[in-house]
Amino acid sequence: MFPRSTDGHCTPILCVEDEPVTRMVLVKILESRFGQVLVAKDGQEGMALFRQHKPGLVITDIRMPFLDGITMAREMRALAPATKIIVLTSYGTADLLMAAIEVGVTEYILKPLEEERVNAAVDKCLRETFLERELLDAKAQTETVLESIRDAFFALDRDGRFTYANLKAESYFGQPRERILGSSLLDLLPGDFSSREAYLDALRAQEIRFFECHSPTRNAWHEARVFPLGGGISVYLRDITETKRAEEEIRFLAFYDKLTHLPNRTLLQDRALNSINRCMRGDQQGALLFLDLDRFKNINDSLGHDAGDYVLKETAARLKSCVREGDTVARLGGDEFIILLDGIEHPKDIHWVVERILNALAQEIHQQGVQLSLTASIGVSLIPGDGESVDDLLKAADTAMYYSKKRGGNAYHFYRPEMNARTQKLLVMESTLRRSFHNRDFTLEFQPQCDLPTQSLHGFEALMRWRHPDLGLVPPSDFIPVAEQTGLILPLGEWALEHACRQGRQWMERYDRPVRLAVNVSSRQFWQGDLVGTVSRTLAATGFPAPLLELELTESLLMNDVELAIGTMHQLAAMGVRLCIDDFGTGYSSLASLQRFPIHALKIDKSFVKDVTTNPNDLAICKAIISLAHSLKLEVVAEGIEHLDQLEGLLDLGCESGQGYLFSPALTPEQAAEMFLRVCR
Repeated sequence: MFPRSTDGHCTPILCVEDEPVTRMVLVKILESRFGQVLVAKDGQEGMALFRQHKPGLVITDIRMPFLDGITMAREMRALAPATKIIVLTSYGTADLLMAAIEVGVTEYILKPLEEERVNAAVDKCLRETFLERELLDAKAQTETVLESIRDAFFALDRDGRFTYANLKAESYFGQPRERILGSSLLDLLPGDFSSREAYLDALRAQEIRFFECHSPTRNAWHEARVFPLGGGISVYLRDITETKRAEEEIRFLAFYDKLTHLPNRTLLQDRALNSINRCMRGDQQGALLFLDLDRFKNINDSLGHDAGDYVLKETAARLKSCVREGDTVARLGGDEFIILLDGIEHPKDIHWVVERILNALAQEIHQQGVQLSLTASIGVSLIPGDGESVDDLLKAADTAMYYSKKRGGNAYHFYRPEMNARTQKLLVMESTLRRSFHNRDFTLEFQPQCDLPTQSLHGFEALMRWRHPDLGLVPPSDFIPVAEQTGLILPLGEWALEHACRQGRQWMERYDRPVRLAVNVSSRQFWQGDLVGTVSRTLAATGFPAPLLELELTESLLMNDVELAIGTMHQLAAMGVRLCIDDFGTGYSSLASLQRFPIHALKIDKSFVKDVTTNPNDLAICKAIISLAHSLKLEVVAEGIEHLDQLEGLLDLGCESGQGYLFSPALTPEQAAEMFLRVCR
């Protein structure tokens, strides 16, 4: 066994001894083990052979003429620091041995030579060489890995000074590695106080830490993972700036209108609910104003959407100028705006604000050489007199607004119950709904869901239909809210789930092909019904495979109680059921909660798909949702695809699945079976 060089090749052993007998004994011992060794009679010859052959182990006499062993060892170590050197001595004085150790001698052997002692010294050197080589290999492998990872990596000693930094760390600190190593955190992070303190705190605690840090000097976010390392720490840094920006954009789009930067419906509902609670606790009133611009469509049609967008932004600015800082101006969409007035002491204050709004809108707007003068129809509902829920207040104000518009516009009216016969209609609807449920007037239709790139069928969404013998086909938007309010949605939802699974099982048995079915779950089913038990019993009773069942849950219902929702979803996912967030983008889920949901897909609400090719706001929302879903490895389904340009726009954004009238309307079970049969052939 010979020592090996750093490139793995065997290196010879060099013997340097001026005394012939000792040289002969030493060579004989070594050749009996290694076969051949290099031999020099003095130091000068030894150095010549060393330079020529670069041996891994040198055994030399400590005292020789011309060039003694200590001087020779010093020169050899300067040329090859890894070389192991054993000195032979007859004296072994402390001073002499200390001098040998100082120049890097590994071991010494006393003369006269004994084979056992020589072999022991050689074995020690070989073991050290082997271990050093293993350490070098391990270090090289570790550095190779650290240089190839996507994270910046650096290590600090117990004093907070850098002992290692990979290439990504060079980029992060903006310094070459030579300047990083040996520097302190204070040197390299002078302006990033919070980040620096987080690292130093982890260094002092010697604990594993995960945290996010923002660098103001770099305007970047990083996720740091810190581990104790020999009294110091090792740090992995991953750049999450784009993730943070996407999260911020989604959060903004979830609560604010992209065009006007006003609060949207979601944020409005939150603020209106707070206003209701305050008004019900105190003596003050509030008001909700529903404003719709008169004949705004004419501006878009005659001057174009750019001019229309300008008018909407100018309208937003003027509305904000007419109210107090604590009031809310929101945009619902199109040319509809909501003004929430909080803390109104007297109804006359509402009249004053509305008059001020109408006067502000009447001021001319110059656009493309045209002088525009705006008018608006406004409806007012009082808080809490006209409703104790946000929806009731919006409906009341909406009714009053249409009352104003029907009378020519440029006016405002306060809501009065006689304006709207909806209350009576709802009572009739509830009674009729209960009778129809007992009479089994409900059916399911199945809308195909397609792979967008190939437009091939990969499943159906089961949709509930109410065919009343007298009223005909009642729209779901009319009866589902009533069923939700009255609790009838629980038996209706259970019936729909069982009927869909049974139908899917029949198709699979008939055509010997799997089919994926999506079934909607209402808020009341999720929170008040035994959803997990219902799904489990239904799958067992129908024999429909759990992985082929997809439950669609609306984004807003999940945010009522995130922790409880996650628990229920995990139970469903444990069965193998797929979960999809329906109408995504209309709620207000955070990226943090979304990452915790055990979901498989996001469904883009049709309100965003409708104008995805013409409305920059809808395009931005669709793009953000698709990007977010793909980053979380989720499928994206777009609903309401009706035109080819919508399909092409969604394909350009990377959306993979969708449904809508472009492919097929909702089908009866018989029609769906025919489509499924065509696919199976």
